[in-house]
Amino acid sequence: MMRLAAAVLVAGLAGFPLAVMSGAPVSWLVVLALVVAGAGVLLLSVTLVTIAGALALIAYAVALLIVRPPVDPVAAAGFGATLVVVVALVHFARRADGAVLGPAVVATQVRQWLAIVAAGVVVAAVLTAGATVLGAALAGATLPLVVVAATLGALLTVAGVIALTTREDPPSRS
Repeated sequence: MMRLAAAVLVAGLAGFPLAVMSGAPVSWLVVLALVVAGAGVLLLSVTLVTIAGALALIAYAVALLIVRPPVDPVAAAGFGATLVVVVALVHFARRADGAVLGPAVVATQVRQWLAIVAAGVVVAAVLTAGATVLGAALAGATLPLVVVAATLGALLTVAGVIALTTREDPPSRS
């Protein structure tokens, strides 16, 4: 069941760049992301799903760079939230593979994911407000440089959030 949920989220993740542009470079990246993500979901590999998420993020950035649509912070926050949840879901599915989970465990996990997504949305709103202020300062910068910096920042943020939320407590000494 968790593999199915992860596959649905992966498909949704691939839909974001294709909604902006379905042309050659973007669709190639999306197909590659889907293949890698499919393998990651089947194997419950966080590494492969993270790589696929990075490919989808790059495809989204390329689509935005080529098309230059109006700014849509809701779609960007939706993309980020989907990316975080799919990686967290695969991580949880890997750890719980073969176990029988009670409703309380699933409810607790869903609450944790919703808290992570809510924190991400708040941070995205703050960063959007900050970006509006910085927009004038970066007017002379080349767009590819800004896109690369934003992509690296997004990847580091996702990696940090996942590392903080999935770390295990150190074993206690007896």
